[in-house]
Amino acid sequence: MNRGMRAYVMTRGTERRMDYAFLGESPPRRWWESIGQWLFLEAEELVVSRRDGETTGLLLSGIPSGRRDVIGTRIRYTVVVDDVHEAPALGAWLVRCGLEDGERERLGRALDAAFAADYVDAWLRRAEDAGSGNRGAAWREVEERLLAALGEGAAAAHETTAEDEDRRTSWVGGVQDPVARREFRARARRLLQDARPGIAFTTHALGSVSGARRAAQALPDDVAVLLHDSELRETQNLSETPGMKPATGAVSAGKAPAPAAHRGRRGRRRTTLAIAAVTLGLAAVLGIWWLTGGG
Repeated sequence: MNRGMRAYVMTRGTERRMDYAFLGESPPRRWWESIGQWLFLEAEELVVSRRDGETTGLLLSGIPSGRRDVIGTRIRYTVVVDDVHEAPALGAWLVRCGLEDGERERLGRALDAAFAADYVDAWLRRAEDAGSGNRGAAWREVEERLLAALGEGAAAAHETTAEDEDRRTSWVGGVQDPVARREFRARARRLLQDARPGIAFTTHALGSVSGARRAAQALPDDVAVLLHDSELRETQNLSETPGMKPATGAVSAGKAPAPAAHRGRRGRRRTTLAIAAVTLGLAAVLGIWWLTGGG
C-alpha cells in the first residue's frame, strides 16, 4: 500500500449511546458533502470522485456487519479512502463491492474480522479521552487494521474483465441494468487512472432522469449516476446539448414528459377550440345587433 493513501472507517457500537462515528482519525476533508443531498449513507452508496485532476477519493457505505446493536438492529460500516488512485486495484475492488451484493458482504466479513465487537465498543468508550498522548498510536492502529482488511479482500478477489470504454459525457442509468453497471465501472476506472476530474455515484435519493439531470447541472464536472430506485433499462445522456429533448426513460419517481407529438396535438386542439369560441361570440353579437334594429 502506498503511504500517501489514507483510509477511514465509520461504524457504531453495541450500546445505545455508541452512535455512528469514525474509529480513529476522521477524514480531514469531507469531499463527498458536495453531493451529500443525493446520498443516503445509511444505505448502500458508492462515490468515486476525482478532484482538481489531482486526487481520487472513494466512499462506500451500507457495508453489512454481523454485529448488532442492543435492540437487535444490524450494524453497518462506511469506508472512506483518500488518494485511492495510488492503489487502483484496491479501488477497482471497492467499486465492485459497491455494485455487487456478494462482494459487499465479503468486505463486511473482512471488516468484522478486523474490528470485533469488543474492540469497537472499547474504542468508542475511550473516544472521549482521545486527547491523551497515545492518541496518534491508537489512530494508526485503527488505520493499519483497516488497510490490512482491505488489502486482503482485494488480493482474494477474483479478477473480472472490464472491456467497456468510458464515454466522456454525463449520463444516468439504473443499478439493476448490467450495461449501466459496466459503464459505471469504466467511469470509475478512468477516475482512478486519469487526471481528468469527474464524479460517479449511486443514489437512493434520486429516482428520475430529470432529478439526475438537475444534479448533473449543479456539478462542475462530468457525472455518472446510478439510480437504486429506478426501472431504467438503458443509460440516458445528461449533458447539455442545444435543442436536446427531455429524456423519456421509465423511472420510478416522477412522470416522464409527454412525447412532443402528443403535446403538439394537444396545442392544436386548444387553438381550434379558441377559434370556435371567438366565432360563436362574434355571431352572437351580430345577432343581437340585428334584433335591436341595427340592420
